[in-house]
Amino acid sequence: MNREQVESAAARGEPFTLLMADGKEYRVPHRDYISFAPKAPYVIVYDEAGHFTVLPLLTMTGLQATVSDASAAKK
Repeated sequence: MNREQVESAAARGEPFTLLMADGKEYRVPHRDYISFAPKAPYVIVYDEAGHFTVLPLLTMTGLQATVSDASAAKK
């Protein structure tokens, strides 16, 4: 994964999940739940409680889009 791919997913405004090399998954329900430091090789993902996790881009193996119930109802 590269920074542009993650930024693009966040910019779409749809929920997505970041998949990591260790098998962990981090859900990003909204753009407000992810931060990008300028030129940094990591992103910061926040949970509902306000805790955060720093995720190195090098350990990201994929990005999975999440279809919300509202989006699915429109189709």
